Amino acid sequence: MKSKIILALSIVLNLVALFYFYSANTTAFASADPQLPLATVNQPHSHYAQLREIGLSDTQAKMLIVQELKTQYRSQQGVTEYEYWRVKRSQVLAQQIEDVIKGERKVRTRLRVLFGDEVIADQSLQEVFSPSTYQRFLSPSDQIVLREHQLRQYKGCIAEELASGVDELVNAGILTDHGILEFRLRYSPLAARLLGSGVIFSEQNFRDSYLALAPIYENSQSHAFDATTLIAQRNKLKQLMGSGDSVRIFANLDSRFLSLKTVAQHYNLTEIQLFAAYKIISDSEEEMIEGYFVRQSNPQRGIRMIREAAQHREQRLADYLGDDVGRSLMRAFSSARPDPTTPAGILLSGY
Repeated sequence: MKSKIILALSIVLNLVALFYFYSANTTAFASADPQLPLATVNQPHSHYAQLREIGLSDTQAKMLIVQELKTQYRSQQGVTEYEYWRVKRSQVLAQQIEDVIKGERKVRTRLRVLFGDEVIADQSLQEVFSPSTYQRFLSPSDQIVLREHQLRQYKGCIAEELASGVDELVNAGILTDHGILEFRLRYSPLAARLLGSGVIFSEQNFRDSYLALAPIYENSQSHAFDATTLIAQRNKLKQLMGSGDSVRIFANLDSRFLSLKTVAQHYNLTEIQLFAAYKIISDSEEEMIEGYFVRQSNPQRGIRMIREAAQHREQRLADYLGDDVGRSLMRAFSSARPDPTTPAGILLSGY
């Protein structure tokens, strides 16, 4: 477990290091002359000559120009402000990797323009043109392709690694309750699902929405939950976010929504129609679960409530989209097994 925790945390640390790749310190060689002006590298040959004139060796002059190029391209990219309630941390880190790849390409291109293709074989610039330290048997071009491939592979597993490390880190007992909450707000699967819903959050309503859903969605989903807790959680989210946004959030938390979306695309339904249909189905499930629990004390009334909810759902879908589309949507939706965190999941569990 400790190794998983270390792996999850190392992702962030490694990517931060990559993010600051272009911010390398340029003062090491400039210290040879405190009057040395910062290079714009717009006139590189004269600048290179100036560096040689003040006593820097060929290697030192070229390395200083490399660092200046890195800093130049890094400043052009700017710093992405990370707001955890607006964008997934994995997306930010993935974009930073792409920025690193693009920046490294620009540095190599610029150096070849300045010094010619022979610069590729320059031993002092191996970190630029031969970046794979342990694959020196490969040509410079192969090393570059390999590095970019490995970086992009790393990008593909960021979200999974961040998410998988959350529970291990929490269970390790090394964070305070406040630290656990802040960590989950940034890295947990629930936080990612909230951001993936397409809803625009403020920081406060993102935190409030997370806290409303966490009692169910941050627990093990290997079993269903009692109806009272689930319905109360859904009602609280509706109060916080309103009907429209809460439907989008619940849809993104419901694995069956993907099946519904596939059918909707087949019939060229609009996004508004898709979410309206999901709301009709979701509302009917809440009515059914209410009938399910009424049935325990009043069997006839409870069965009637469930039947009426199903009939009402079919009629509303038919009125809104037509019989054929409504039936197709329900077939697709019903064929997918519901999560235990949905009303249908509670019904199937026998709670």
